[in-house]
Amino acid sequence: MGEQLLLPDDLKVVLSLLFKKANQKFPSSFRIKKTEGFDVVLKEKPLKNKYLALYKQNNQLGISRLGIIVKKKVINKAVLRNSFKRMIREVFRLSNLSNHSLDIVISVRCQPRTVLEGSLALKNLLVQI
Repeated sequence: MGEQLLLPDDLKVVLSLLFKKANQKFPSSFRIKKTEGFDVVLKEKPLKNKYLALYKQNNQLGISRLGIIVKKKVINKAVLRNSFKRMIREVFRLSNLSNHSLDIVISVRCQPRTVLEGSLALKNLLVQI
């Protein structure tokens, strides 16, 4: 009964999305909100894979901020767009990038078949930073 279930990291992300506790929120101070913030970061050369493009730039804030772009043309249904954005925020929150002073913008290039496939693609990009 006292055994702990060992899960792969990708499954932990999905489960943490389903059973998120109140203290595990993604604060608004970690988000890029204004168009000017996006424009500055989008001028940088991206890291790309099949599903995502990741743009990054150093900032002077002492924390990393995240901006997410999911076009309606790429993922048509709002429910799927929002769930994919939640997955991106959760992977970013669980990664240890919050102390790196980076502005990161993630743009979705095409829709992954599953959430796990999308989270793996994002993790592969985040490792390259």
